[in-house]
Amino acid sequence: MVLAVLPLFITAGLGAPALAVGLVEGVADGASAAVKVWSGWYSDRIGWRKPLAVGGYGATGIGFSLLLAVASWPQVLLARAFAWAGRGLRQPIRQAMLAGSVHKQDLGKAFGFHEALDTAGALVGPAAAFLLLATHHGFRTVFAGAVVPAVLAVSFFGLLTKDPRRGGNPVRPPDFKLARQFWRLMLPVGIFGAGNFATAFFTLRVVQMLQPELSTPAATAAAVGFYLAHNAVGTAVSFPAGWAADRFGKAPVLALAYATFGAACLVGALGHGWLAVGLLALLVGTESPIVASVEGSLSGSLVEEPKLGTAYGVLNGINGAGDLLSSVAAGLLWMVSPVAAMGFGLVLSSVAGTILWLRPPKASN
Repeated sequence: MVLAVLPLFITAGLGAPALAVGLVEGVADGASAAVKVWSGWYSDRIGWRKPLAVGGYGATGIGFSLLLAVASWPQVLLARAFAWAGRGLRQPIRQAMLAGSVHKQDLGKAFGFHEALDTAGALVGPAAAFLLLATHHGFRTVFAGAVVPAVLAVSFFGLLTKDPRRGGNPVRPPDFKLARQFWRLMLPVGIFGAGNFATAFFTLRVVQMLQPELSTPAATAAAVGFYLAHNAVGTAVSFPAGWAADRFGKAPVLALAYATFGAACLVGALGHGWLAVGLLALLVGTESPIVASVEGSLSGSLVEEPKLGTAYGVLNGINGAGDLLSSVAAGLLWMVSPVAAMGFGLVLSSVAGTILWLRPPKASN
């Protein structure tokens, strides 16, 4: 709910320039990436993980709640960074708890199911936010409404989830010495992450792809529809993709997901009209949750439980740094030409997919 309207709140609500949106997102991603690496590593040095994850959920809720009182975009930056630091705290721990709760041969289905629910939230939340705005409620009403799922998330995670390590002896790995196969995976993950720019750029491109046939307001409304449509696609494909990863191999499915992002960039660069926008929604909606879930399940299959937190911290740290790098690079290239930004994503995703296809890491069940 919050992320769907935050750029509009910064620019239209507070009168800040578009540069402020980039700074807010960049600082938030940087804070999150730094915390992810530490969080995952530290959770492997202690006999419990869950309280840290509960604290991360709480910090995200508090950070977004602070938006109710902000009066300038630098205050938004601080609130957003605090919220995303909480996300960085909880994410690798949650992934480690999930990976430790199932057999390795079921990791694809487990992460696929999680990603399906996560993407469903990314569909329902923005839909609720846009409904509130369409019925003449303000941005702060959206922020207030988002407090409800924030409180529920903290409560349910704290009360209902079980930490598979609870009661075990503390494990103190001395460093980041992870399996060689895991580091082999991080090479294509890093290359792809450097080109995997934010979905917001596809949304901006949709507006251009529907003009001049549609007016700017109509094309913008269609772009909102694209945002909701690609999340609907993601909700539908996440679990089947996880099952396919368990059945046919996680590395090939991930390589195909990288290639799907490249195809989306190609359609975004060359496509025009409703048919191209529909194809773009299908491709973007397919690749994004599959990449997230299969990267997580494949990483879990390459690392033993005592170092799962460290592994997921590294994975999320690399992806966080890639988010920052790719979005900044795409933003700069966009000033030259949107086609250049799309070409950038196409090239790096193709390189990453080729490496993963030719030299896949060997996972053990």
